[in-house]
Amino acid sequence: MIPQQKMKYYCPLFFLLLLNNAFGQNTGAEIQKTTIPIVTSINFQAIATPFHNLENNLRNPGLRIGSEFHLSKKRNTFQTINLGFYNNKYNGGALYASSEFMYRPKIYRTLQLELKFGLGMIDVFLPTQPYVMNQGKWEKAKNNGNWNITVNTGFGFVYKPKKSSTRNLSPFIQYDIMGIVGYNKSIPVLPTTFLNMGCRFEINNAKK
Repeated sequence: MIPQQKMKYYCPLFFLLLLNNAFGQNTGAEIQKTTIPIVTSINFQAIATPFHNLENNLRNPGLRIGSEFHLSKKRNTFQTINLGFYNNKYNGGALYASSEFMYRPKIYRTLQLELKFGLGMIDVFLPTQPYVMNQGKWEKAKNNGNWNITVNTGFGFVYKPKKSSTRNLSPFIQYDIMGIVGYNKSIPVLPTTFLNMGCRFEINNAKK
């Protein structure tokens, strides 16, 4: 196990490697022909096993922003980059980042299915003021969060309109499952779920 005090330095490096992997998938010629979308969503987080008490996924709001990069000429496989946060007043809010492989096949006309899997990191903050014992007295401690590796998966549906201009909006809904690894000694993997509702904004930077 990596000591918690060193995790703060390893996790940003880990995310930079994910960024390098995502950008490294395209050659210079391919970048000129691809689109670089902005993907934004509001999400609702819950600490729960998948598909258990789905109403809990309407209580803890958050935001997410990211982008994605084509991995194939068919444009149905992608590498995603995501940054987000959520506010959970009972279990603690968090900042997180991830990079995921996504498969997006068309299932009916303009409706597409999304399947994804990847890794990330998360900084979870305690919901209350922490204290430490110092020379027999309790003193306030800093709440700098706690870096952990995450394993992410999920699925969703996206409406992909026919291209009519250089700009396209694609609304989507996703159900994400995140396992927070090494959350604490009692809970080695904390199951977390998200309900995401957002839109993908694409700008075509080259004509076909």
